[in-house]
Order: sequence, then C-alpha cells, then structure tokens
Amino acid sequence: MQAHDQSGHDGPQGQHQHTHTVAAVGTNPDSRFRWNVHHPFDGIETRAAVEVAPWSGLLPRWRFVVPSDFKRVVRWGIGPSGGADLGGDSVARPVHEEDVQLQDGPMVDWMGGHNPLSKKLSAFLIFDGDPPHFMAFGQADEMDGPPTNLEGIYFAAHPPPHPAHD
Repeated sequence: MQAHDQSGHDGPQGQHQHTHTVAAVGTNPDSRFRWNVHHPFDGIETRAAVEVAPWSGLLPRWRFVVPSDFKRVVRWGIGPSGGADLGGDSVARPVHEEDVQLQDGPMVDWMGGHNPLSKKLSAFLIFDGDPPHFMAFGQADEMDGPPTNLEGIYFAAHPPPHPAHD
C-alpha cells in the first residue's frame, strides 16, 4: 500500500512501498494530523485501517472523506491510538453524508463524529481490499456540517498481496 503526503510524492525515487505492518504516513512536518496505516487489520490479510489523530491538542467534529464509488468501508469510528480496538458504537453524534459534490471536485462520502480526538484517541476508517485512490480528513465548523480544510493521502496501485515471508 502506498500513501502519499500532501506534496503527492511516492517513497524514495517513486518506488512502491508495500507494507504489512503499521506505516507512518503522516511524517510531513506541515501535516496537521498524524496518519498511520495498519495492514493487515483485525487479523485479516486483505483488511486495512487508516488511523488519524492530531499531533497535539484536541480535535472535535472530525470527518473522513472517501470517493463516493468506494464501497469497501467495513466500519469507522474511534479507538485508542495504535490500532487496538474501535470501542463499538462509541462515536458521539455520528454523521454520514453520501454523494456530496466537492466544489470543482469529485463526488464523495464523508463520515465522522464529535468525540474530541487527541494523541491517545484516534479516528479509524477500516476497509477491505484495495484502498481508495484518495482519502481526506478534516474538521467541521458546524456540529452536523461537512469537513473543511481537508488534508489527504493518495494510494498508488499495488500488485496483489505476495506470499508471507517465513
């Protein structure tokens, strides 16, 4: 799985970087959020989770954004940083909007909640199969409103999973 930072660059010399462990993808010093990709997730080889949290402080009214045609989201929510458990239905005031046209952009779905995220509490979006070609994250200005000031990551195409190493 390849994730791009805000500058849109791949890894070293544009090489594909497929990982089977937690990969820190939000190391860009200009990034407002700490991004991590967990793959595999839930002990399922084809499942991955994207974890997002603020570098410091609290972040209420958080929102994930994915392309509307991406139909492989398994679940989303909050949980302890590090990817342990989402904690069931603990998202405060969950919101979910489908088929929203971004200004001069694609159709997207967005989802999120109002629990303040912190260094110890992250938002997670879990999906099966190949990742979406992009994913964004932001904060809403209004309680039930859409996200603003989005920050995103982009996933490059990658080959089918290779056999596990002994």
